[in-house]
Amino acid sequence: MKLVQFWKDNAPTLGLMTQSGIVDAAAEGARRGLPVPATMEEAIAQGAEGLAALNALGEGAQCFTTAPLAPVVTRCSKILCIGLNYRQHAKECNLPLPPAPVLFNKFENALAAHGDCIRLPGDYKEYDYEAELVSVMGKPARNVSPEEALDYVYGYTCGNDLSTRDLQFARGNQWLLSKTLDGFGPVGPCLVPAGELDPQNLAISSTVNGELRQNSNTSDMIFSLAEIIADLSRHFTLLPGDLIFTGTPQGVMHGYPADQKQWLRPGDKVAVTIEGIGTLENTFC
Repeated sequence: MKLVQFWKDNAPTLGLMTQSGIVDAAAEGARRGLPVPATMEEAIAQGAEGLAALNALGEGAQCFTTAPLAPVVTRCSKILCIGLNYRQHAKECNLPLPPAPVLFNKFENALAAHGDCIRLPGDYKEYDYEAELVSVMGKPARNVSPEEALDYVYGYTCGNDLSTRDLQFARGNQWLLSKTLDGFGPVGPCLVPAGELDPQNLAISSTVNGELRQNSNTSDMIFSLAEIIADLSRHFTLLPGDLIFTGTPQGVMHGYPADQKQWLRPGDKVAVTIEGIGTLENTFC
């Protein structure tokens, strides 16, 4: 099952991505007299019961929509990001493997949807892409063990941890400031429930204007998602809807030789593809 949010009456509304198109879950539920969650926030709160209700809508649906997609999650208390979490990415950056997860964060202003055009401010020039698996928390998690950590995950989506490298490094490792500009955390196109995927064995790639740049597997992560959740939950409570960007594999422009760097420019299109989820595409303006 693939869940989406789309814009309806200027509000994010829950939908199902099917081979026939996107089903308006609330409208289809009303047509059939079935109670279903109307937003991703409600779906997460209802857990397995909500998923079962939504799954029943797919076959024979009549209420479809062509409205533009919204970010798969639009209300989250935290957007957490793990830096330098793929072995080959650390190697291309000539950096040692970190002894513990490297944490930074984004804010809600960074959220963007599949298909959105993301503005690149003219103040900087070195704009970079980072394909990432993003987990969405489903239950409060505090002091959980790695063995139980994945039980707290609601689902998975694609993310692009966009970065402004000349801001990131020219001002003394400004990771947060360089990575949470407006729209610099697109997620989508859909959310796949956690039980349908193994987060540590998924092909992950990115292309820029159709040219393959990143091509790896989440098995190359230094710290597994379960280890990340356990580590974070030892320090603070993870809440339903919180997003965790789990790091990016090798192939980002920052790792290219100086004479081969091609930073993102207005008009470029970046596609992030993750096995079992789909492709998140964004253009830049």
